[in-house]
Amino acid sequence: MPPKSKINKQDILTSSLEIIRKSGFEEVNARSIAKEMNCSTNPIFRVYKNMDELKEELIEEIYKYYREFTDIYVDENDELYRVSYAYIEFARKEKNLFKAVYTSDIGGQRTLSQIIQSSYNQNIIKKIEKQYQISFDEACQLFQNIRFYTHGIATYVLVDSISLSQEEVSELLKIAIKNFRNAKN
Repeated sequence: MPPKSKINKQDILTSSLEIIRKSGFEEVNARSIAKEMNCSTNPIFRVYKNMDELKEELIEEIYKYYREFTDIYVDENDELYRVSYAYIEFARKEKNLFKAVYTSDIGGQRTLSQIIQSSYNQNIIKKIEKQYQISFDEACQLFQNIRFYTHGIATYVLVDSISLSQEEVSELLKIAIKNFRNAKN
């Protein structure tokens, strides 16, 4: 009987994340993972049927990491500011992970409705509704407006086409939130 593989799913995902951080999502393949793990490709395919299955889980792992990343940014008084600021910092600090899930079609194309309806974003919108004492529809609209604004800043930061300090990002977000809240639809 062959020895049981010591390589597990989490080892493969962790190694894959490191490859993305270093070289980008496009470089994730069985050989690069095996090289990162210092093994053959066999253990990878004992755990996963194929690379598509692995990449699907890897995308979920990036989203999970993103949620953990955003949790370190605490602002109990303003959830919209907190998640927006964290989103931009994710682009700054985890460029290749951000690219993989927010500036490519790797995870599949989503509609605006799918973004708004995701359980993660719905929780944020409910907090916005409560914190700003606005209707749910107004909270959805505010979230959508700030999300697109934030993505623009994050993209500039991601590609290093603009140099913004954390203080400047903070100020831009606070002004945008104030202005979008005051705008009449």
